[in-house]
Amino acid sequence: MLKSFRKSLVYAKESYEATPALHGIISKEAHNFINLTNAHTVDGLQKEWCSQQKENFGLWEKYGPVQGDCVGLCYNKAVIGVGAGQSFNKNKQVLRSIAQRDGIRDWKDRAFVICASNHQYKPLLKMGIIPDFVFLVDASKATYNQLCVDIPHSGQNTTLIVPTHVNPKVVNEWEKQGRAMRFYVTSAEPVKAAFNRKTGLDPEKYKVTNGGNILNTIWMLTGQVMRSKVFIALGNDLSFEIKDTQTEQETGYYADGDYSSNAKDTGTGRDEAKCEKKWLSFKLSPRKVLTAKANERPEEISGGDVVGTSHTLFVYKTWIEEAVLIGAAQEKSSFHYYNCSEGGILGVLAKSTDDAEMKKDENWFMLDEKCNRYHTTTLEFAIKQFLQARGALQWTAERENISGAPSVADLVRQQQVGFAQGASPMRPN
Repeated sequence: MLKSFRKSLVYAKESYEATPALHGIISKEAHNFINLTNAHTVDGLQKEWCSQQKENFGLWEKYGPVQGDCVGLCYNKAVIGVGAGQSFNKNKQVLRSIAQRDGIRDWKDRAFVICASNHQYKPLLKMGIIPDFVFLVDASKATYNQLCVDIPHSGQNTTLIVPTHVNPKVVNEWEKQGRAMRFYVTSAEPVKAAFNRKTGLDPEKYKVTNGGNILNTIWMLTGQVMRSKVFIALGNDLSFEIKDTQTEQETGYYADGDYSSNAKDTGTGRDEAKCEKKWLSFKLSPRKVLTAKANERPEEISGGDVVGTSHTLFVYKTWIEEAVLIGAAQEKSSFHYYNCSEGGILGVLAKSTDDAEMKKDENWFMLDEKCNRYHTTTLEFAIKQFLQARGALQWTAERENISGAPSVADLVRQQQVGFAQGASPMRPN
């Protein structure tokens, strides 16, 4: 089961023709643009990445790979990936409530694992939410302030998950402050080759497929390595409200209003709020007619405002949509992806990108309509549904005292209308 699950989550660099799960949903042009962008990024940064990886081997030997003691750590737990998009503010109180109730339990009794993006690490700590893990994809030094400056003592309880080619300044200071970390190897071929030459180890054993941005990587890693099959994404807007001025757009880009890590002089210079593209967002609103069906979503999805995005953000969006579709097409796939960003463009698809067609309501649809493993909903509902499934799992295991009880992901699937039933081996938390 694990092997098939890993296979279902690994994004294959295959031709559009070889991936029928995408046909009629993701355009061939969008698919090809992902591979082109990835190749361009690796080509431009490989020298810097390999050099930084070489400096980090001492820490690698000390702390080890995430594929060590983190394997299976999140089995039958839901991972909540917390991004920094503006929509995070719509869910922060619900997240705080979850952290206060669930976060104080022993690990074996925990239902949720909170994983923060580097940008959202300090904002969560200031809210009193201690992430179990904070993830880093960016290999630049622009993340130093986010992870290493003015971190409260509560941050000692968070483990940093980083690629081997991360900026040494960041991980050296993180270690100096007494915090734990684990490493993974990126899927970039030059980095893997350099890793093998230095260590003599097979990089494939330590590789994690990156999805470009941090939320995509959290999903991949917690599925591949930590074996969580239920992922709940917050603040993964991949877009921003179009304002009258560039400064206003930058201020509204992140939930905390801090754009310094993206700015030219203070950050990476990847000015993602410059509005290279426009796309339709979605909005959630209460259903006009409520039913007694426990598993019916309490809200309706409809088109929102036209918002701004960038070519880079659009690649992140398309990548995760493709990964979900490819994974769901696998015969033994068993995962669920909840998009609880309550806004943004993730999962919003268009039948045609012709200007005239994009102005028509009937041109737009949601990924939910094409994939029963992808759910656009509120954090509150996702939490409720997962806890119902987890409670049923624990009750079944205790009552029947068997090791072949279904996983939480299987029970979530059974709760969803039209989902096929299935089972996978139950493992101890």
